[in-house]
Amino acid sequence: MATIAEIMSGSSAKTWEKTLTDMNNVDEGFANARDIGYTRLNYARTTAIAKLSKYYDSSDYYKVQVQSNAKLGVSLRDGTEDESVLDLSKYEEALDKLKRQTDPEGWQKEQDAKKAKEEENLLNMTAEKLNIQVYMTKGGKQVLIGDSTAEKGSKLRDAMDEMLKGEYRAKKGDYYFKITRNEETTTKNEEIAYALQVSQGEHVKHDYVMKEQVSEDTKNKKQSRVPLTQSSATGALSSVNALEIQATRYQATAQMLQIGYLNMADIYSRNSKF
Repeated sequence: MATIAEIMSGSSAKTWEKTLTDMNNVDEGFANARDIGYTRLNYARTTAIAKLSKYYDSSDYYKVQVQSNAKLGVSLRDGTEDESVLDLSKYEEALDKLKRQTDPEGWQKEQDAKKAKEEENLLNMTAEKLNIQVYMTKGGKQVLIGDSTAEKGSKLRDAMDEMLKGEYRAKKGDYYFKITRNEETTTKNEEIAYALQVSQGEHVKHDYVMKEQVSEDTKNKKQSRVPLTQSSATGALSSVNALEIQATRYQATAQMLQIGYLNMADIYSRNSKF
């Protein structure tokens, strides 16, 4: 069987592989989005191979630096294991050609069914178990620019469909991708493997493939938390950490008052004539 690198890279691109550790739920957000690299027109694309685990893993966030003012393509595939979500388009094309030659009537029915499903929701073609939202950093804040769950015909849905078709006219900047389960087609704790690919242009020289490894918290069925010093990209702490910091501050203030009182009592006793 071909390796991930061989399948994803094609014949000309140089492949770079890296592992990323998943963080689950409590503090997962823009501040802790996993950086999976950059994309540049006809030069580099990036792919994340991961899964939404059964326990405490309702969403995944990724950050990608878009380095070209050019059309942006986003591909999302779901499956039951890593191998089933890889880019096997060349095999699908060969199979499609064979069907068209041997059973043109059956092939046409399949095409009509695919078109109807595509018109309903483009993501149903490749990742019907998942939803995707895309944000761009503007003025120091993450602004939603594309949403697969938005109403058809809306600005957010049209933008997301353009990305899935590879026709979205993107501007340079930092983009964030949020992956969640499609509650209409999955159960709450269903484990879903997927591949997210972000690219610009038809041909690339560098292929960056990031493969996820689950955290110890995920293995132990616990919820991850980041250090108290961690803040979000907008400077706002998560609600959980904010409460912990507030409690810590109250405790420190009480200790300071206690120490101050003891010091004052000691000074008073030393200087008292009675």
